[in-house]
Amino acid sequence: MRTLLLASVSLLSMSVATSAIAASSEDAAYNSANKPVYDSNGECVRTQWNEATDPCAPPPPPPAPAPKPVPVAVEPAPVLPTISQEQRTVYFEFNNTNLTEDGVLKLDQLVNVINHSTAIMEVSIHGFTDQIGTNSYNEELAHKRAQTVKEYLDQHSRITSIEGDIRGLGKSETDGRCLTMKKRIEKITCMAPQRRVEVEFKAQD
Repeated sequence: MRTLLLASVSLLSMSVATSAIAASSEDAAYNSANKPVYDSNGECVRTQWNEATDPCAPPPPPPAPAPKPVPVAVEPAPVLPTISQEQRTVYFEFNNTNLTEDGVLKLDQLVNVINHSTAIMEVSIHGFTDQIGTNSYNEELAHKRAQTVKEYLDQHSRITSIEGDIRGLGKSETDGRCLTMKKRIEKITCMAPQRRVEVEFKAQD
């Protein structure tokens, strides 16, 4: 009697396991060759709606097409502003390193250009003197004038300037027209354009 009971339990367990295996695809109809049955339209014959594991389930929808790449706008390189040499030149009084009213006005205009132009990457300053005085004195004077302009620009603009070559003209560059004048005051007035500092801009590469 005990042996018969164990056998019955075993058969029942096998039946449950077989049902569990077939449960996922029992909605599809199969032929004698254990193949899914299709109708005249090529559709799977089934008793209920298919599950994900059903062999007759329709294929998954195709993946959505990849989005088209968005073109990246390339901004043009900034252009160095056009500023005349005269606009970039600051003049000084004879034997003086202080900025004049006109010199401050020019530097303020240059500061505005520097702060609003992203094309300017470097600012260099070059000092000059007239022909009166020794070469060593004029070289020091030209350096001090360049430093005056540099300090003003560095305090007000976004770029720290660099001091370029210093040209104390002295006797190296003579102006015959000015030297022929007999009165000292006339020579000083004639050489006024030589007492200057020039500001140069360098654009980004």
